[in-house]
Amino acid sequence: MNTRSMNTRSLPALALRLVLAATLAASGYIHAQLYIDGYRFVHVVGSLFLLQASTAFAVAALLLLAAPLLLRIAAAAIAIGALVGFAASRTIGLFGFSEHGLQPAPQALLSLVAEALTLLIVVAWQTSEVAAKSRAGAADHVEGLAHPAGHRRLYDVLWLLLPVAVVAGLYWYGRVHTPNYETSLFGNRGDDARLLKAQLGSALLGLALIQLLLALWIYGRLPTLRAAPHRVHTTHRLIGLTAFLLSLPIARHCITAYGVQLTDTRVALHSLAGCFLYGAFVAKVIVVRHRRWPGWALPLAGGTLVTAIALIWYVAPFWYLNGFHAPGL
Repeated sequence: MNTRSMNTRSLPALALRLVLAATLAASGYIHAQLYIDGYRFVHVVGSLFLLQASTAFAVAALLLLAAPLLLRIAAAAIAIGALVGFAASRTIGLFGFSEHGLQPAPQALLSLVAEALTLLIVVAWQTSEVAAKSRAGAADHVEGLAHPAGHRRLYDVLWLLLPVAVVAGLYWYGRVHTPNYETSLFGNRGDDARLLKAQLGSALLGLALIQLLLALWIYGRLPTLRAAPHRVHTTHRLIGLTAFLLSLPIARHCITAYGVQLTDTRVALHSLAGCFLYGAFVAKVIVVRHRRWPGWALPLAGGTLVTAIALIWYVAPFWYLNGFHAPGL
C-alpha cells in the first residue's frame, strides 16, 4: 500500500485540509473586506490586498478538492506574505504606507490568527507525513492499522458535529456582531447594494438549479437522457465551486451589514437559512469525501443545500425584486 495515498485519504488528513482551507479563506476574506472598505485607495498596498484575497480564496477552494504538497506550499507562502506585509507596515513601512499596532480592529488581530494557524497547520501536516513515512516499514503492518468499526462510527459522529458547529458559529457571530448598515458590496451601499445582492442571489439560485439537474442526470433520474458522460461530473463540480464562491460576498455583506436578526418571519427565515446554508455545504463536502456513508446521504445533503438556497432567494432576492412582497410572508 502506498503510504502517501493512505495518509492523504485518512480522517486526520481530511480534517487538516478542511481547517487549512478555512483559515486561508478567512485570511482572504479579511483582506477582501479591508480592500473594499477603503484599502483599495492605498497606492500599491490596495492592489496587494486584492491579490492576497484572490489567491487565498483560489487556493482555499482547491484545497477542498485535494491537498498536494504544491498547494500546501502555496498556502504557507500566502500566509507568510501577509505576515511579512503586516510586520513591514508597522516598522519600516510598506510602499510608503504604515499602520500602528493591531489596527484596524478587529481585522488585524483576526488576520494574524488566521495566518498563524495556516502556517501551524502546514507544519503539522508535513511533520505528520514525515513521521508516517518513518513508521511505514512494512506494508502488511500498515494494513492492520485500520480502526475498528466502533471507532469508525465514533469518527462519523464527530464529523457530523462539524456542520452543526459551522451553523452555531455563524449564528453566534451574527447575534453578537454590531450591524454596520453602511457596509459596501463591491463598492455599492444602501439600495444599490441590496439590488446587486438580489441579482447575485438570483444568479446563485440559477447555478443551484443547474446543479440539481446535473445531479439528476448523474443519478439516472432523467429518463430521456442516456448515462451522464464524465464531462457532466466535471461540470457539476465546477458549477458547485462557482456557486460557493459566488455566495461568499453575498453572505459577507448580509452578516456584516445586518447580522442575524429575528425581528419578523421573513427576516428570521433569511438569517437562519443563511447560517444553515454553510452547514449544509460542509455536510455535503464531508459526505463526498467519506465513501462509506449510505447511498442516500449525498442526494440528501445536495438536496438540502439547494433547498436552503431556494428559501434564501424567496425571502430576500425575490421579495426585493417583487416590490418587497412574497406570498405567504
